[in-house]
Amino acid sequence: MRTSLVSSPTEYVTAEEFGANGMDYEDDTKSLQNAIDYAQQNKIGKVKLIGQREYLLKAPIILKNGVELEMGQNTKILIDGNFRAIEVQNNASITNGIIMVVNPSFASQVIYFDGKYKFSSWDRAHVTNVTIINASESYKGTALSLFAGGEGHFISFVNFTNINILNFRNGIELRAVKPSNGYSWINANRFDNITLDNCSNSIDLIGSKTIPNETSGNQFREIQIQVESATVSILRVSGQDNTFDIMVWDIGNVGTRKIVTLTANSIGTKVNFNLNPNYVSNTGINNVVSTPYTQ
Repeated sequence: MRTSLVSSPTEYVTAEEFGANGMDYEDDTKSLQNAIDYAQQNKIGKVKLIGQREYLLKAPIILKNGVELEMGQNTKILIDGNFRAIEVQNNASITNGIIMVVNPSFASQVIYFDGKYKFSSWDRAHVTNVTIINASESYKGTALSLFAGGEGHFISFVNFTNINILNFRNGIELRAVKPSNGYSWINANRFDNITLDNCSNSIDLIGSKTIPNETSGNQFREIQIQVESATVSILRVSGQDNTFDIMVWDIGNVGTRKIVTLTANSIGTKVNFNLNPNYVSNTGINNVVSTPYTQ
């Protein structure tokens, strides 16, 4: 139940209006979900978490269709447990703030998009100006996950902009699984101005070269990747015509092992980065690796 009219009834609601505090380290899951549900049902469309407060999640939340979750620049959502933290439906979005894993048992997805919601070009879904950190020092879990695995499930034309990702097993994962019938795909999404720091696997596109399960035409632009000794892979690609513009830092931390894999299911992949091509394993077709270095 909404307890007060702290915010304008036509502009946004706050989690505090539904019982959250953001300052007492008590579980805020129910309050935040109730705020989201209210914003959707009453066509308000926005939930705001403001100030330098910390909202504790001990269970998953679903960001409902048509709702924007807007945080202050230094507002935090703390994830305490092992569960898929935020599932984003179509026409929903996350803007600003910090999402932080604080429990070392976490091995799930922080922000999760499921193709069952059928994201397309008229969709307003996006993630903008968000920092995602695993502060538990476990280096597990996936920061940003896109998944399609059912008949007619797809994620296309979603924008991910100004995102920092730190200390995860998987930074960004796009996974299209062959459905029992029909097609699934994750195509034509944009990832701009992304920083990935100390992730075991930074960017992973998993699928086939084409239907029934493809990951194609995704654009990764102005990507910065900091590698460490625990880095296994900065890029693995399946699908057609995916493009990557990447700056890699401190490559000496990984020795001479190959950390870029263009799989046999990759076609027409274009990678532009500052690495020697010796770091690349390329078994695909018509892939182009641009680098200032020569073999």
